[in-house]
Amino acid sequence: MLKRFMTISAIALLMSLIFYLPDLYRYVANGVLYIGKGDGMKQMIPFQVYLYEHFKESRTFYDVSFGLGGDYFTSLSYYYATSLVSYITFLLLAVYQLFNHADVITQMIHMQYVTAVLKCSLVFVAMYYAAKEIGLKNRPALLAAILYSWSTIFYYFTYTWSFFSDVMIYLPLSILGLERLLRKGRPFILIMSIAVTVFSNFYLAYYEMIAVGIYFLLRVIRGHHDDRLTRPQAVLQTVAAAVIGFMVGNIGFIAGVTSFINNDRTLEKLNVPLLIEWSSNNNIFYGGFHLVVIFVAVIALCAFKLYRYYYYKLFAVATWILMLGSLTPFVGSMFNGFSMPQRRWVYILAFSTAILAALFIQHLAELTVRELLLAACPIILVVLISALLLQQFDYWILYIPLIVMMMVIYLKNPTGRWLSLIILATALCQLTLIQDYHYGVQHPYFKTADYFYADVYNRKMQQEIDQLKNAQPDDMRRISLNDDSSVNTPMYYGYNGTMLYSSIFDKKILEFYEDDLQIAQDKQKNSYYARLSGRENLASLLNVDHYITAEPDASPLFKQMDDFVAAKRYAVLKNPYPLPSVRVADKTYAASSLHNALEREYAMLAGVVKEEGAAGHFQVPDLLPYAKLSTDHADYKGRTLDVKEDGGGLVLAFDRSKIQPYTELYLTMKADIIAPEDRDFYVQVNEKKVMKPKKKYKYRRRAKDAVMNVKAAETIRISFPKGTYHVELRSVQGEDYQQLRQAYAKYQKKPLTFKKEKKGFSVDLQGDKGALVLPMPYTTGLTAYVDGKERPVEAVNYLMTGVDVKQHDKQVIIRYTPPYLKWGLVIMLIGLLSTALWLQRIYQKTK
Repeated sequence: MLKRFMTISAIALLMSLIFYLPDLYRYVANGVLYIGKGDGMKQMIPFQVYLYEHFKESRTFYDVSFGLGGDYFTSLSYYYATSLVSYITFLLLAVYQLFNHADVITQMIHMQYVTAVLKCSLVFVAMYYAAKEIGLKNRPALLAAILYSWSTIFYYFTYTWSFFSDVMIYLPLSILGLERLLRKGRPFILIMSIAVTVFSNFYLAYYEMIAVGIYFLLRVIRGHHDDRLTRPQAVLQTVAAAVIGFMVGNIGFIAGVTSFINNDRTLEKLNVPLLIEWSSNNNIFYGGFHLVVIFVAVIALCAFKLYRYYYYKLFAVATWILMLGSLTPFVGSMFNGFSMPQRRWVYILAFSTAILAALFIQHLAELTVRELLLAACPIILVVLISALLLQQFDYWILYIPLIVMMMVIYLKNPTGRWLSLIILATALCQLTLIQDYHYGVQHPYFKTADYFYADVYNRKMQQEIDQLKNAQPDDMRRISLNDDSSVNTPMYYGYNGTMLYSSIFDKKILEFYEDDLQIAQDKQKNSYYARLSGRENLASLLNVDHYITAEPDASPLFKQMDDFVAAKRYAVLKNPYPLPSVRVADKTYAASSLHNALEREYAMLAGVVKEEGAAGHFQVPDLLPYAKLSTDHADYKGRTLDVKEDGGGLVLAFDRSKIQPYTELYLTMKADIIAPEDRDFYVQVNEKKVMKPKKKYKYRRRAKDAVMNVKAAETIRISFPKGTYHVELRSVQGEDYQQLRQAYAKYQKKPLTFKKEKKGFSVDLQGDKGALVLPMPYTTGLTAYVDGKERPVEAVNYLMTGVDVKQHDKQVIIRYTPPYLKWGLVIMLIGLLSTALWLQRIYQKTK
């Protein structure tokens, strides 16, 4: 048994190397990376590097470098934090670093190829054994493994969201486990497959629950004659195995669910059409974006004579259901938690068609030539019509007449040699299909190493940031970088930043940005927050010492100290009023007494904001009633602005005496596009320009009030591209920065420093009494120890972390433990014990 496993593993590794040989060649010869230019470069590489560095240093699961700060383990459990395949990647990377001394970014890029080959091998092995378990012979089982592991969806997943193709290991593993339980009464593989699935990713576990659950229903509704368990036994033992498997893997699952619950995915109203938009992207037979089904599987669907075989009929019915499901976005919405439709679920269709194609070839000799040709006619017509409509020729279609002809010869002379040639030709067809898929569909999303090192991770930028980091007084200082190449630049360059692009993070940060401080951001999108809109008060409150930008978009108070050339010419600007990293506030203001963003900034500068406290009486007059409103190439009726020309909009004119005392003006407004719905747009207020996504963008967040802070001027021009907009002007406040200067002078006398340690963070106090404010997001699980004794931690300043300290306190230690971790370990141990007892019982019965 072990010898056979080693043989299959060797074959799997060889097949994986063959599959990835063209991509390895493209990288060596032309520097083409097997990494998507979108999420691949903006999320997958930086997340893996970030997790690897933190795991290697055995740091606490909370870190201030994760965006504005947070539990990176829980938040990244959707990606790699709980992925067992990623753990293998990290171990291999640690070994690789012993022999290769390049930067960790380059090493991680190299590891993408190693991981892809390794994962393809694992998919192959799991699929082979699943195919064997349902009765496929050796050569057809190998073909099923090739078709599944060489599928377009695996290729797409692995270079776009590399963590997502992990699920293609778990699906055949779960089917293998379920079959072994039903046919042999052995639950171990099912328990372990469920355990690794739920531990690795809660989102993938949801997909598996639907897919394996439906398969289980099909199996028990009409059982196989070899099944050892009765229907009641099958239900009882499968449920028991699923529960025990969940218990073993619960920690990763609970981490993922916790992060999902703590996230905010508020979107515009969801409109899901009944049928998909008919386009080449959705054509699963020719030129599809996610999946192109091997034509042999479609012939198999039409070979109705073979439906008399149990598993043939089972997978044919499943394939029909899945193909029909691919015609409606509702299936994609269901798999995506009944939210925005996604076609990521089609890997299940790749699984069913791979099995069905292999079963067809195994039973091919039972067909007549006439039955074969009739079954082949529909797919031949579909492919020809698709090629003509798309005006696109894919080389793989040359295999259709060749393979059909070989099948005809085989039916005339059914020898093992011809069967082997058919299997070989089908495998070569799939390999050719992948190359057509790469060049015909996915090629625009591949970039070269030259592009990556120029525009995504620039070594000159790394040198400049390293110099700034070396001059920082402690571990809580931040740098803000305006660079759209990747919002996750802090993870690339290893600094504390003010931005994050991740599907899941603490929703309190979005509330802080959108509701509490109304920070104007470029991208009105889920999964994103970035920078502080050049607002000096917030920069100082959040310890931003330096701002790097290629645009004139910094606070007017920031002073340029340097410039350099990387992908562009960047200016390095310094904050003239940096506050201490952490500070003890002696005044407390009630959040309910603060009515606009500027008042909230003042309260955080003068003290600390809590639910209860003194009223904040800050003089922030509204200048909007003193402004004269007019239009420029636009009509404004009610709240609807019709812009006739690009750059038209509204004009606010002020008397000079009203503006003269201020450095900046805070214009609070709500603006959103009405028409056209299919075009991105901008909102520009004088020198500040913010880009917004089109109305039809699927991850678009609702428009809310936002502050556009600009240099004080007598005229404010609010401009848009040509179109129709909903515009509401709320207020205009003036900012002279006296509050910031006072806070700077006050806290400069007793600067406190913040230090990162392996198991937490420490602050040495200087005898002040009040609320110690740490500008990092508060979360359940943070614990404070003041001079060795535990003390409560609370949320302050809308987002930040606070600890009350007394005059004679000397040191505060902050530690973090995910709230679910201790009980999760207990449940996991109970699950492992239950597994051992069940297996022991089976062994005793067998003996």
